[in-house]
This record gives sequence, C-alpha cells and structure tokens, in this order.
Amino acid sequence: MTDLRHHWWPLAPPAELEANRPLARTLLGVPLVVFRDARGQPAVLHDRCPHRHAPLSCGRIVHGEVACPYHGWRFAGDGRCTGVPGLDEPRAQTPLVPTVSARAAHGLVWACLAPGADTQAPVAPAVEAAVDSFLMTDTVHCGLAEAAENFLDGSHTHFVHAGWIRRDSQRQTVTAEVRRLADGIEARYSNEGLQSGLISRLLEGSRTESFGRFRLPGMAEIEYRGQRGLNLLITTWLTPEDGDRLRIHARVATRHGLAPAWLKRQILRRLFGVILRQDKTILEQTQANRTRFPEAPFLNTPLDLLGPSIRRLLAGEPLDDTVTRTVICRL
Repeated sequence: MTDLRHHWWPLAPPAELEANRPLARTLLGVPLVVFRDARGQPAVLHDRCPHRHAPLSCGRIVHGEVACPYHGWRFAGDGRCTGVPGLDEPRAQTPLVPTVSARAAHGLVWACLAPGADTQAPVAPAVEAAVDSFLMTDTVHCGLAEAAENFLDGSHTHFVHAGWIRRDSQRQTVTAEVRRLADGIEARYSNEGLQSGLISRLLEGSRTESFGRFRLPGMAEIEYRGQRGLNLLITTWLTPEDGDRLRIHARVATRHGLAPAWLKRQILRRLFGVILRQDKTILEQTQANRTRFPEAPFLNTPLDLLGPSIRRLLAGEPLDDTVTRTVICRL
C-alpha cells in the first residue's frame, strides 16, 4: 500500500490564512491547525492544546502565535508554549504540540505528516507560467481512487454532464493512447474535434489533442491543446481528510488571450461550479451505495482507461506492460 503519510498534500490557498484566525484542517485522519507564524510563513500543528485538549483552531492568532480558546495558552509555529496567562515564569523550550512540516508551493499551502529523505516535492501542474488561473475548493465524501477516476473518465460526461461537456447523441471516434508515467498513468486523446458540450465551444477555437493524467499521490489533470497551444488545463489535487472524505483543490488555467483574467474567472467559476456539483452528487451517491453493497466488485470495460491503474498505483502495486495500449473509443 502506498504510504500516503510520506507525501505532500495541499491544505488551503494562502489567502485563507487570515492574520488573526487559525484554520482547521484534517489530513489522513489527523486534525490540524494551520496559521502564519511570526515570520509570515505557514505553520501546521496538531489541533490540540496539551492543557485540556481544546482545539487550537477555535482560538485566535496573536503576533504569529496561536492562542488556545480555553485558557489562552499560546504556541509558536514550532509547537513551543510561549505563554500561559497568569503565570510569569519562563516556559519550557521543549515543544508541547506536535508539528507538521509545511511549505507553500503552486499557489497552495502543503503539509507532510512524515517527511523523509525519499519524500518527493509537491506535485506541480503541467503548466504554471504564462496562463490565467484561479483556484476552486470543495469537499466530497468518497474515496481518493473514485474521485480521481471520475475526474479523468470521459464516459460519464454524456450523462452526468449532458450538454455541458458531451452529448450521448453526438459521439466521436477517438484514439486513446495510454502510457505509464514515472509517477502515474496518462491517456492521450487524438482525432477528436471540439466536444459537443457548451464548455468546449466556449473555451476552444480548435483542438489537436487532449490528455488525462493521474500522478501520485493524488493529482488528476485534464489538458486540452489546440493549434495555438494550451486551451485549458485543470489540475485537481485530492487531499484525503479521512477514509471517505476528500478536500478538492482545483486550479483552472487558460492561455492568455484578449479576454481579461478577471472576466474569465467569473464566467469559468460559474461554469465549473456546475460541473463540480454534478460530479460531487454522483460520487456521493456511489459512495453511499458502495457501503450498502460492500462485497460487490467493480466491472471494467476497455473504456475504463485509467481507473484500474489508479487503484493499482494507490495500492502500491507496479503497473505491467499491458497498461500501455491504444484504444479506439466512441466519446
């Protein structure tokens, strides 16, 4: 099984770390408090005051330290207690609250529960520079593999997103080339014109190829390219809060163009908000039904291009040569 504790996971955009209010997050079942320390850097501690176990995330930030809401004990970003109201004696230098490694990257604050020499850097989007981009966040009750497969699966878009992405009555014959990545799996689609839904017609003047990729530990990415280069890149990081709840951070990027970034952001946030809600509904319905039929296995077809490989990767199983293939499909 892939040890998810040794990977970096995004917790929040930096803008959510307000000057005087800590942020509550959960990562792999561990409650955390996130805030900016006295240097303005992101800090992450276990969300528990050692005095009477009050959640530090319910307190406030005072000069870069988090103050407990119960008795006002204050803690620095390294977990040391810096003050106890009513006591004048010096505090112990030993950290009293466990810390979690934190860093800022790719427009997000990241945390790693058990960093080590083999820990990889936070997974970057395929394209970062020379684009207009913004972030969308949400939570969904489902597993990591199911959410990643849903995001990359073209077959459900005719029904869950009918009219928005594709229509069942206007399918195209598409060539999908599946290949292994150093840290994941990717499908490259060719011979596909513009999709029949509204989003493709609004965002793309042409299409030459598109990609769907999954990279460990939990990044799913869709990339559309046309004759002028990048049309659309959606990078989604899926952070497991616990066994069946994920926090989603989706970065939507488009090529610089005549339309100002703020206008594209307003329009696209509304459009993709609809898509996200539709996916969230079907994922949570599916998750609820899986608990009702816990022994029922999944059935796969050649159209399930990436889902089986995603499950193997998350289980720590190697991908064999059979995953590299070319599939002609009707999308």
